[in-house]
Amino acid sequence: MNSKTILGSAVLALCVIGMLVAPAAAAPAGQGMKNATIDQGLKDDLFANHQQYRLQAYDMNVQRANSVIAILGKYGIDTTNCQSTLATISGERAALETALTNKDKEGLKTVNAELKKLWQQFRTDIRDSIRSHYGAKSSDNAVASAAAGLAAVTG
Repeated sequence: MNSKTILGSAVLALCVIGMLVAPAAAAPAGQGMKNATIDQGLKDDLFANHQQYRLQAYDMNVQRANSVIAILGKYGIDTTNCQSTLATISGERAALETALTNKDKEGLKTVNAELKKLWQQFRTDIRDSIRSHYGAKSSDNAVASAAAGLAAVTG
């Protein structure tokens, strides 16, 4: 090896080391946001916003479900089971609001899991009501329409 090759290799090695060291030196201590403190007022405002819109979405879903029940009732379809399930869903609002107000993550998980189960039951009740009124085969289109209307309600 000649001196030019050795010198070139040394310069290249220094450049590579410089490329690796420069970003590390420029990074804040503690890797990004881990050590940063977020303003408590900002956290509170964002959570209050979340709470407000979560309850509004819940209320809107209940209202839409009531609308579906009213439409089915207009056509003489028995919605007794649907109304019962929706009453149970409506009863969960207080638990949802309490969990949100207390910022209770475990409570929210529990309430959300229960609501998911209840909304699934509500969809089943709607489907069964339509099928029992029109018969299993003739209600496929009606069930599909009702399911499409409820998709936004139940997520």
